[in-house]
Amino acid sequence: MTDNPNALTESPTGSFRFYLQGMGVSSFAHGLQIVLFPWLLVGVLNEPAERVGIAQMALMLPQLLFVLWGGVMSDNRHPGQHLFRLYLLYNLPCLLLMGTLWSGQLSFSVMLLYGVCFGTITAFVQPARESLLSRVVDSQLQQAVARASFVQFTAQSAGILLAGYMDRIGLLPLIALQLVMLTTSGWLLRNSLGYLPESSMGRRGSTWVDMMSGLKLVWHHRRLFQLMMVVAATGFLGFGLYLVAMPLLTREVYQQGASFFASIQFTFMLGVIIANVIIIRLVGRFRQPGRVLLASLLIRGLFLIIIALHPPVWLLFLLVLLWGGASGVAMMLGRSLTHEESPQKYRARVVSVYQLSLFGAATVGAWLSGHAIASVGVLAAIGTLGALTVAAALVAIKFSDLWKPLPNDSREC
Repeated sequence: MTDNPNALTESPTGSFRFYLQGMGVSSFAHGLQIVLFPWLLVGVLNEPAERVGIAQMALMLPQLLFVLWGGVMSDNRHPGQHLFRLYLLYNLPCLLLMGTLWSGQLSFSVMLLYGVCFGTITAFVQPARESLLSRVVDSQLQQAVARASFVQFTAQSAGILLAGYMDRIGLLPLIALQLVMLTTSGWLLRNSLGYLPESSMGRRGSTWVDMMSGLKLVWHHRRLFQLMMVVAATGFLGFGLYLVAMPLLTREVYQQGASFFASIQFTFMLGVIIANVIIIRLVGRFRQPGRVLLASLLIRGLFLIIIALHPPVWLLFLLVLLWGGASGVAMMLGRSLTHEESPQKYRARVVSVYQLSLFGAATVGAWLSGHAIASVGVLAAIGTLGALTVAAALVAIKFSDLWKPLPNDSREC
């Protein structure tokens, strides 16, 4: 323990260092995935916008279907051991992709199968990993979230940079590296938490009742419910669009290849990293986190509108950097508010509702973005969804409790 009341301390049975290492290794592998999956569709298979949107939907749809179940399972199990088993399952889709690439049988159907398998595993991983975070630290949860986010996006950026050299390195070595990193991450996360007494884990009852308990808690908690609505708007209008539009913007508007696309992804992550560094230094200074969250939504919509005007390359990268920064602030505040507002016993279930709001809405957003781009073009679709993002932010500012001043709110960030 430390004499500093604002210092972050580990729980007696947890190792935050191991958690950060596991998060970093996993995020590096995810950084590879961020570039490889869409570029296999756009740059290797030359799929049109609608099919890119369908493939991204296949990757995220399992999270819409299974994330609540994943939250219940996480609350009822030792999260470290549970995560290790889940990370081992990532070997299956990775080996499938490697086998089809090796044999020259890569197809859109294979990409759909890979996306469904990978997304299903992720639906169970994410609530378990979030639940594990709150078990390995005893204090300053917002600071822990900021540090974990910093490690996560820094490692993702490294993976994105490496994936940008896929033409030199080759796809098979990169996917093999992804497989190894995911397995290593599971081992590190398992070792981040020691023995837990049975009483510290949820009682196993009806899965359906347990799933509904998380939804009911959010439904009856006014601030949590409004937070999830804002998160859903972010997923539907921003995240889903980003996944589909950026590789198509690279290919069809700027006529560039994989390295340009990887540079866009890296620039976005750099913005997220910078935002988290600033947040770490400013922990305790945000007295109205809801206002900051809604302001970031408004700003992201304005950035999308400017991107739709087909800016020069230097301005495009500056806008993507700022977009990443605003998204980094929103992600940190959304995660920390979700953790703080939910009781420990139900935390994984509430986190699963957060994931459902984000990725469930992003699933529909990716599908809609693909069809919108096919109908009106990349730039017009980006501009339209940017305008809708601004409108959603203004409505939330006008009517949401998240914008109202909270003079007695003592929470940090």
